[in-house]
Order: sequence, then C-alpha cells, then structure tokens
Amino acid sequence: MSSNPGDRRARRRAAREAAAAGGRRSPALRWLVPGLIVAAVVIAAVLAIVLPGTNGPTTGGSSSLPPSSSASAGTASAGSPGSGALKAPTITGAQLPDFQNPNGDPAVGLAAPEVSGTDLSGKPVAIKNDGRPKVVLFIAHWCPHCQAEVPLIQTWVSAGGVPPGVDLVSVATGIDPTRPNYPPEAWLQREGWSVPVIADPTNSVASAYGLAAYPYWVFIGADGKVVARAVGEISIPDLETEIGRLTSG
Repeated sequence: MSSNPGDRRARRRAAREAAAAGGRRSPALRWLVPGLIVAAVVIAAVLAIVLPGTNGPTTGGSSSLPPSSSASAGTASAGSPGSGALKAPTITGAQLPDFQNPNGDPAVGLAAPEVSGTDLSGKPVAIKNDGRPKVVLFIAHWCPHCQAEVPLIQTWVSAGGVPPGVDLVSVATGIDPTRPNYPPEAWLQREGWSVPVIADPTNSVASAYGLAAYPYWVFIGADGKVVARAVGEISIPDLETEIGRLTSG
C-alpha cells in the first residue's frame, strides 16, 4: 500500500519526537537524582561529626570516658613509647562505688583505697591513711578540661595555696598513645606541674576510686574516709572551700 511523501515525512517526524520524548526526563526528575546524591553526602558528613566517640566536653566542664572502654580497661602497657616502663600501682582496700552524683554520694564516709605506686619517671608515690587530709586529682593527657585545669591549679600551688597539713596528689590515668597530647609526662613538664603524680597505666586507681569523667576530684579526711567527690573543672574558691571542709573538723 502506498502513501504520499507528505504522510511518510509526518510519520517519521512523529516517531523521532516520540523517541526523543522517551529519552528525556521531566525537569523534576532531572534534578531528583543529583539532589539525592547531595543529600547522602550531607547526611554522611553529619554522622561523621556526631557518631565517633571523641570524648568531647560534657556539661560541667568535664570529659567523659571513652564509650568503648571502662575505667578498669588498660590503655598504656608497661614500656609504652614516651611513657617509660610504667608499673601498675598496688591498691589495698575496698573499691569505691562509681561516682554518679555529688548529692547523696554513697562513697562519702567510706575508707579511700590506699595506693602504692610510682610517678611517671619511676619514683615512689603513695596515697596512705597517715592522718593527713588529702585531695586527689585524676587527670588525662587528652582531656581538654584537664589541660585547662592543670595550669590553674599549678599557679595556685606555686602561690602557696595548699594549706599546711594537707596533701595534694594527682593521678595520671587514661593514658593512651593514640590520643592527643601524649605522653603525659611531657605535658606536665611543660606546665611545670609540681604536684606529686601517680602513674595509672592500667586505670586501676581510677577504677578503685569510681572515676566517671575527667578531671575527677576526691577529697579525703584525716581519718582516711571520703568527704566528697566531684567531676569537672573546679574554681580556686570552690577548691579552697572543699579543702576547708577537710581541715575544719
């Protein structure tokens, strides 16, 4: 069957237009796929910021423990690079309950564990029930709030802030060569830290004292019993108030 040339041209034109229309997307569809890709990239970036356990600061000026570990989990073994041959301290006495809240703290009135250890250079340092009130400060080299607290306390110590008859002892814990500001001895040396330091390479002292976050404070009376515990940065006036409670009895 024949047809005139005009009809054939019209059919071919219609076929070409139909084929072209089938290969084209509507404006909404053209932008849908790139939009989904951009959204996926944005969501991935947000998750990268929110999800990792970076021990960022918590309310109250403290740094929380790593979510994948506990205070009793070891982080720096003896002979870790930059920390010398750190020896785990010897601890005697019952472990204190984990710290949760300063109000109604169940550790108050309990005997503080005694500790025999060494500092970061291997010299003996201890926490003993010797009839002297004590302030024990737990710090971690990677904790930004500890990094802010150490120079503040050192200035106070250098000015003669520690009352006679009261011992101020620090515990370097949470030691981890994979985290910032390692090794802790180099950090404390830069700060001119003159407070005695007990090295806690396996976090055993932190666990025995119920550490929950950094910096962590334990105030011990002359009778060797816990008077108070606290988490976070403490101002000098507040520190002096707590020490006054130790010496007023």
